[in-house]
Amino acid sequence: MPGLPAPAGGTTVFRTAAFAVMCMFFAAPAVVAQEAFDRDFQTYTPRVTPTRIDSADAPVIDGKLDDDAWAKATVLTEFYQVEPEIAYPDVETRVYLAHDENNLYVGVYAYDDEVENIFATILERDGQVWRDDMLRFYIDPFDTGISGFGFDVNALGARAERLVQANRPPVDEWDTIWDSAGQIVEDGWTAELVIPFRSLSFDPGGDGWGLMITRERSHKAQEIRWAAIDQSVNKFGFSRAGRLEGITDINRGHGLDVQLQAGVTANRDWTEPRDDDVRLEPSANIAYKITPSMTGLLTLNTDFSDTPLDARQINTGRFSLFFPETRDFFLQDAAFFEFGGQTFTRGSQSVRAMSNVPNGQPFFSRRIGIVNGERVKIRGGLKLSGEAGGFEIGALTARTGEAQGIDSQTLSVARIATDLGRQHRVGIIATHGDPTGRTDNTVAGVDYLYQTPSFLGGSRMQTDVYYLLSSSSTRGDDSSFGFRSDYQGDALAGGIEFRQIGDDFAPALGFVNRAGTRNYSAAINRRLRQGPDWMRWWQFGTRHEYITDLDGRMETRRNELVAGLQTRWTDDLTLSLSDERQVIFTPFSLPGGLVVPVGSYDNDGATLTFQSSLTRPYGTKLELSHQDFYGGDSTKFASDFLYRPNARIDLRASYSIEAISVPAGDVDVQIGSVNTVFNLSPDLSISTQTQYDNISHSLSFFGRVNWELRPQTELFIGLGHGAIIEGDDFRSNFRSVQTSAIIRLGNTFRF
Repeated sequence: MPGLPAPAGGTTVFRTAAFAVMCMFFAAPAVVAQEAFDRDFQTYTPRVTPTRIDSADAPVIDGKLDDDAWAKATVLTEFYQVEPEIAYPDVETRVYLAHDENNLYVGVYAYDDEVENIFATILERDGQVWRDDMLRFYIDPFDTGISGFGFDVNALGARAERLVQANRPPVDEWDTIWDSAGQIVEDGWTAELVIPFRSLSFDPGGDGWGLMITRERSHKAQEIRWAAIDQSVNKFGFSRAGRLEGITDINRGHGLDVQLQAGVTANRDWTEPRDDDVRLEPSANIAYKITPSMTGLLTLNTDFSDTPLDARQINTGRFSLFFPETRDFFLQDAAFFEFGGQTFTRGSQSVRAMSNVPNGQPFFSRRIGIVNGERVKIRGGLKLSGEAGGFEIGALTARTGEAQGIDSQTLSVARIATDLGRQHRVGIIATHGDPTGRTDNTVAGVDYLYQTPSFLGGSRMQTDVYYLLSSSSTRGDDSSFGFRSDYQGDALAGGIEFRQIGDDFAPALGFVNRAGTRNYSAAINRRLRQGPDWMRWWQFGTRHEYITDLDGRMETRRNELVAGLQTRWTDDLTLSLSDERQVIFTPFSLPGGLVVPVGSYDNDGATLTFQSSLTRPYGTKLELSHQDFYGGDSTKFASDFLYRPNARIDLRASYSIEAISVPAGDVDVQIGSVNTVFNLSPDLSISTQTQYDNISHSLSFFGRVNWELRPQTELFIGLGHGAIIEGDDFRSNFRSVQTSAIIRLGNTFRF
């Protein structure tokens, strides 16, 4: 692989800073006092076997820990503080584990000597409970070492669940049936969780599950763990997990879940002549566990009415934007469809990829049911996900409805992966179909993952390699291939990546926004932890990216220096300096119709970011950047504000403005949004989203009422409105476009 370019040609400031960073990489780290432990945490693997109880003795889930079952339960008390430093915790944590034939029961007694300071501000179901004093209970039932299920509960008993994927950000939109309750007591807080075995897929023949238990003592900015006592190990990963053993002879029922939903929707198109439409929208999801570790799902007339609005984006570049998946149906079991490991992610917290866009991804679920930005009805679909004979399998086929002159389409994807020992994984993927119906399109690929939790006696290293081939009836055959290797330590982290995407590589069910390129990138980061004073750590690093076309002509060169620090209250401050050159071979337009002509442009700049602690009831994120921009300049200010005065009210507002001045003219790009959540109880909330931007002049509003009458039954009420505001006078320029309303009742029947 050709070497990465040196930052020659950049600014004098950039070269001076680069020299300073290289010198600091060899500086001695600050000495932080560490306690002596009897344990060797590099090999430490705690194990636990929950106590078996009779179903008649099952605890009532009220958060009180006063049932007889907890006196019989297995108790975990050996926890260690990991953040801000590895030490014995100064408060006790007790976790109780028991199970009967139907459920796994978890009790928590989180002692605290500052009860009056406990953060307990989240009451919302699926809210950001990680901002509060809380407990994470994460299990890896297939013992993969990389993926599993996460269950979060805070001091009030508010709960949220998530899919934990292979070294990727967790999927918070995942939902399953479980319950929790909690309360603050005179010497801390207590909570109870019940997780039905029917809500999980797992291998009944395995010798145990991976288990991570983490207490977040947010008001003290402390992280306390049961396993993986290492600051370089991701709290959402299972590479150094403990073991949950001895769960046998459980009742899985018949493995049949039937979710029935009935909704009434009303729509009004405000354009003349007005068009009103009211209709009944029934839907169903029928899941059957073919085996305890393999689930088949049939969906009929799939309902996405409760999907939140996409975060508003305005394109100020020359490549298409990426919007992440937010629909529950496609997020369920999403880990089984992962391909390419880290090559299609941003990387770790300390070593970020230069772009957050997964260019070249073979399967992107938003291609199903969304065509040219417009929703298309999914009439039905079949999904298969789970493990069989040592193979992880994900398969999906869906039939879409007619829309926008497009006939119904059948779209399919299949993914199979298997572990070769605990360090190697190989897999294949295949997709077929084109949502637009314009082509006959197929993609096939293979990937390989190697990881070790202790590389050369240090921290985790992972390498991913992939190869993909697309076949299109209009563009022929072409390929994409690449690799990424990351070393993720606390003190030192780094990564290198190469990717080539052919000119005609065209996965119709994937995502490509920059074909015909070779991308070389690298990053390195050094973190130095400090003592118990105001600073927790400071860090610095470099990131480099070099992109050419397939003839070797440079299109993009970007070198970046990044320095930052975190206070002991977990406030973050980051400064980055960039040396960037963009070579434009085809003119493109900025917002406002400003044309950037062919040429070579130096887009050097600087960005300053401040992120206040995420654990406070209030906070902000501020970003200020300035850069040379295609022969002119760009100045951007972005702000996010959070205010949560109590557990029942959650207010968030954001505003950004980017002032662009190029030879073709000037334009200001402004985006604003306001989100509110009002929690009447842990099971009943009212939320709203409002967004506006001055380029499309589009105002969007979406209000929702979510009421979980019980874990199996939910009532949803939604109201959406879209409008155009093209002038400064709101009253005279407000023009309604569309209004929609829905009321839907759903229930899950388990057999």
